[in-house]
Amino acid sequence: MNDTFSRGLSPKRYALSAIILHWSIAALLLFQVSLGWRLEDLPKGTASFAGYQFHKSVGFLILALSLARLGVRLVARRPAPAEGAPAVKLLVKVVHVLLYAVMIVGPLSGWIMVSTSKIRMQTMVFGKLPMPNLPVGHAWHEPAETIHGALGLVTLGLFALHVAGALRHHFMGDDLLGRMIPANTRRGLTIGVAVALICSAGAMALAKVWPFGGPAVAPVAAASADPDGDESEAATDMASDAAVQAPASAAAPVADASAGAEAAAKAVAWQLAPGGKLGFHATYSGDAINGSFGRWDAKIVFSPDDLAHSTLRATIDLASVGTGDAQRDDMLKGDNFFRAAAHPQAIYTASRFRAQSPGHYVAEGTLSLAGKIRPVPLAFVLTIDGDRATAHGTATLSRTAFGVGTGEWGGTDTLLDGVTVDFALKAKRQS
Repeated sequence: MNDTFSRGLSPKRYALSAIILHWSIAALLLFQVSLGWRLEDLPKGTASFAGYQFHKSVGFLILALSLARLGVRLVARRPAPAEGAPAVKLLVKVVHVLLYAVMIVGPLSGWIMVSTSKIRMQTMVFGKLPMPNLPVGHAWHEPAETIHGALGLVTLGLFALHVAGALRHHFMGDDLLGRMIPANTRRGLTIGVAVALICSAGAMALAKVWPFGGPAVAPVAAASADPDGDESEAATDMASDAAVQAPASAAAPVADASAGAEAAAKAVAWQLAPGGKLGFHATYSGDAINGSFGRWDAKIVFSPDDLAHSTLRATIDLASVGTGDAQRDDMLKGDNFFRAAAHPQAIYTASRFRAQSPGHYVAEGTLSLAGKIRPVPLAFVLTIDGDRATAHGTATLSRTAFGVGTGEWGGTDTLLDGVTVDFALKAKRQS
């Protein structure tokens, strides 16, 4: 069958389904490329987490639409290839093949990156549809990351070639664009071209202004700052499941000096020294996961000889969680865990202490987290040498009691309910 006869049997326009998918995928790809570049500039915390989740969701949408477009291409009749020199026809074919590759490889490489990250968290497409992780090993992560990072410029380059070819045919007087634009006149095609170019630029611009995240996280008050706000306001979500150890340059705990000052001279205020540590430990799929907070503070009034008038008030900036994995850190700050935008701090308070043995104590305190207040005993060891003191201790709490870990993380089979918190600090007696 020769080319002329073939063109005679071919439709003059693509199927409506192909046209809709073509323009939808084009807009989404440009949006996705622009959004991918923007992610690096988003502020760390809720905005960054929301941005990456949205980027993944758009990627899965592109993958689904691209597979649908490929199916339509294989099933529906389409116009015959445009005439042209053999070299030009070969270039057109190569560009089309590479565009399909970008449409499918881009989302797949991102999916592999998520599936091979240090913590394999399930992706929720637009917060609704759970997507399983791919059964691939960690060796796939670096190649997938390299490919995924390079596809932005490759996509724009292919777009430029594709658009240049379409415009070339349009200015040569061909009706090639009419196959994909619902217009029957030359003027209509010109308007269609202008609208398509404007929408392409608009898709990239939209990604630059798409809103992510909520209000900024309030900083934790320093030891010298004005004191006590409402505890329920400061209650935040505890990083239930976990996190991997990060350095805690602790601005260290401070404790409420006002109560002790009024009561007795023996219970004195202590000023924390830099270099303290506040960490937590959880279990995920049988593996121990360790994390820490970089910003925490406390007001401490304490004396072993005056436990009745000793007090503690510690504040933890939940946005300072560190796990060694930026994606996981953002997840912990999000709505399924800390909800740090709404609840920037967790607050631990204690005014009842008991001695177990010399140097060993238990604080019968409460933790305010995620709008809930629960009792959490804190066992600690204290050594006082003149005006210097060192302390370290641990507490165990139920993450589900505070509503930390919701949705797919609400169960306790994979991510265990118990979370251990530990601290180590040095302090100097205040004069």
